[in-house]
Amino acid sequence: MNQMPPEIISNIVSIILVVILVISYLRHKKRIDVIKKLDELKTEKKLTQEDKNYITQNEKEYKEKSEKTEIFAKFLTPVFILISGILFIYLPLTEAMIHFNVIIVAIIYVQLNRINKKNTYILLKELKKDA
Repeated sequence: MNQMPPEIISNIVSIILVVILVISYLRHKKRIDVIKKLDELKTEKKLTQEDKNYITQNEKEYKEKSEKTEIFAKFLTPVFILISGILFIYLPLTEAMIHFNVIIVAIIYVQLNRINKKNTYILLKELKKDA
């Protein structure tokens, strides 16, 4: 039985990571839409106590998520650099570049996740401050 070429495995992993990125984006967009709606209600002074509780709970939750994601991103950056170095040391340049796309997509995912969590926390914090 023939083995699957490593390029195909690398491309499949990259495609899976891109799908995860798109799903993450859609979830973040839904959260932002909810925050926009709450902001509109706040502007119209129609926030209910339930809305205020939602804002407070989510602000605390996203503060923790933002901090954890920040630490995770700081941890993963040197790990990605190490993996990249190992790829370039042990594989020929052409093969290393093929596998390098997985690392690039993973770095993009980690950074976008960090930015999304931080921005959501900031928006909720501003919403809570004025509510």
